[in-house]
Amino acid sequence: MLDVTYSKTQEDVIYALTLTNHVVTSTDGGDTWTVLYSDPLDNYARLLDLRLINEGAALSFNVRAEGTDYNKIIIFDLATASIVQTFSPPNSYEFDILIESYDISDSNNDVVLMHTTYSLAGAYTHEVFYTSNGGLNWNAVYYSPINDHVAVNNVSISPSDDNKLFLMRGGSTTRELGGVFVSSDAGQTWENKIPGNTYDAIAFNPDNSNDILLGTSYGYDTHIENLYRSLDGGSTWAIVPITWTTMSTDHINKIEFNPTNSNEIIVLEENEMVVSSDNGATWENYVYSEIDPEAYYYGLAASYNPFVADELLITTNFYPFLTTDGGLTLSKLENPFINSTGTIAAFSSESENHVYYGMRLGYMHKDLQNDTEEGYFLQPLTQGFGSGVKVFADPVVPGRVFTGNRSSNTSYINVSSAHGADLKLIASSMFFLILEDVSTSIANPNISWMSTGIEVHRVDLTDMDNIIDENIAIPEFGEVITAVQVDSDAATTIFITQGVDFYKSIDDGATWNISNAGLEGLDVGDHLIVDIEQNPLNANQLLLSTTEGIYLSEDKGNSWVSISAEFTDNVVFSSVTENTIVGVTHYSDGFNVPLPVAKAKIIISTDLGGTWTEISPEMLNYPFTESSAFLFTEDAISVYLGVHDLGLIKYDIDLETLSVNSEILNDNPIQLYPNPTKNSFSVHSDANVMAVTIYTITGKNVKTVTQPNAAIDVSDLAQGVYLVKVITTNGTITKRLLKSN
Repeated sequence: MLDVTYSKTQEDVIYALTLTNHVVTSTDGGDTWTVLYSDPLDNYARLLDLRLINEGAALSFNVRAEGTDYNKIIIFDLATASIVQTFSPPNSYEFDILIESYDISDSNNDVVLMHTTYSLAGAYTHEVFYTSNGGLNWNAVYYSPINDHVAVNNVSISPSDDNKLFLMRGGSTTRELGGVFVSSDAGQTWENKIPGNTYDAIAFNPDNSNDILLGTSYGYDTHIENLYRSLDGGSTWAIVPITWTTMSTDHINKIEFNPTNSNEIIVLEENEMVVSSDNGATWENYVYSEIDPEAYYYGLAASYNPFVADELLITTNFYPFLTTDGGLTLSKLENPFINSTGTIAAFSSESENHVYYGMRLGYMHKDLQNDTEEGYFLQPLTQGFGSGVKVFADPVVPGRVFTGNRSSNTSYINVSSAHGADLKLIASSMFFLILEDVSTSIANPNISWMSTGIEVHRVDLTDMDNIIDENIAIPEFGEVITAVQVDSDAATTIFITQGVDFYKSIDDGATWNISNAGLEGLDVGDHLIVDIEQNPLNANQLLLSTTEGIYLSEDKGNSWVSISAEFTDNVVFSSVTENTIVGVTHYSDGFNVPLPVAKAKIIISTDLGGTWTEISPEMLNYPFTESSAFLFTEDAISVYLGVHDLGLIKYDIDLETLSVNSEILNDNPIQLYPNPTKNSFSVHSDANVMAVTIYTITGKNVKTVTQPNAAIDVSDLAQGVYLVKVITTNGTITKRLLKSN
């Protein structure tokens, strides 16, 4: 999560951004989270720069959509949970336009300072605009080509004067170093303060807006890291005497005054936090010398709890952290949101149900029967590159999964009989082998068929230590095989799709016959067959999901009829309820031709496609997903989406009412039970628990247990809310405990 922020008006309420298009909130201090706002993603965008404005009554944020007119700044009213103002850049016509930074006046939300960037004649151009009438008119107040091509890093409006503006400038192609531009006339004229350095973070004392702190940014070899202070509204500046450690770019990212006690200040740098409790007279450095995801690295935002002294939320490059002692110690703020990396699969039978979903370039296996979860091929958080592992669950054999990935310029296709634990190589190549689809013969479960892009493979898995991989000749060389299906009635009958063509082989792929009767409408324009599915309750029935909708065959593909005109990525028959079909459209921005522009949604039919019910993108919170999987019961369907910024989400659909309930799935690494409690509680964790410390809500240590293997007695504690810090072999997490009488 990004920009994790305490509410100014409601105790235990927190707001944050996910990595893509959601604003989320917690009303219990971070124990549980819900989605507050979902951007519709009319164009692909990310939400950035979340801020509380209007004395905590509203949120503002940047909808960043490169090169489109979808870029905008939004004001979101918390009382009505609705957008009340939108500001679009006046230069949206620039082909790669972005909003880099912004500020909104708290006293008058019609006053906005907006910083945009775009390419002009091959140069990265910065242009800043100012409006005093809600965006009806914009004045260009800065243009980098006439200012030595110096970039702007950040912009700000004085909290006490809407005409007083600050531009924190960076470097330029001429190696000119920025300085701070200050204007007292709404950007008509500027004065350059403290030139010769680069600047970014700025903060105003909440009790005196003329008291300003300013942090240096990254720069060239002449760059010097410093914190500056002005006591006269930015006219003069002095260096704050702080000793900084050197690491990487030496960039001050964020400065924050405590809004309820301006003597308390925190400065976030890439490898250290610097704090003061006496309005900057003295400073304490907390230095982190290594890049460790479980500790502090690259602080991005800080938020003081207005209701609890010494409690802050620190947003960093990897995790959000909670500190209850002013920054001395940190513990991860637990949340369910993960960056799901676009792969999901499911296996269902009467005795077993499994879901596999992408995370950290690998995947997680979730055993729904035993309520356990285990990861495979997970990459370190510090690794910012590599090819993600794509996983397919064998539809016939439980526990057998096929994986595809690319590493060191080589593609690998593997199989495992234990969810990924005992990997066996099927094929590798210096050329791209992209695992597109897998199907297994019900008559002979040792035979599986795979599409690896422009190849089809028949794989004999009888001896897992001696896998036989046969490359089968295909009808159209060079055309991607988007789907493959083995006939459940006959192990030698195979169906494949290439482009807009459906092919059938009855002799194990020796010969192929095209069968496009009824699919003629797919010949017009850029269309594609995406998937094949066979009805497990009626083998004569097949489905095709396509960019032009869903097609049904009731004679094993000899003829087809359109049953839906909706672009659908993934479609299946229910495995337990006759005539029931469910389809999912994934998010598509339209750039991956020939997939059309689409938003993720679910459609359901209980009469073999005669009528459909849609679960709209809005009902699903506009998920950014490229994958889906399904599990069935007699009266319900569970649709699983691997959502890029929310993780694994399950949508349970009641087949009688067609109502939907959603649930963000995650294995809570730490649980306190019972909670609330009268006398004692236990800590449940997948990792080894090393120590437990209990604090009052004001930060007083009331109990420490160094061998927490049994129930922890709290009968002597007064009724109220406590913070329980749990130290495990996997890190530290703080939970809230309610002690009752």
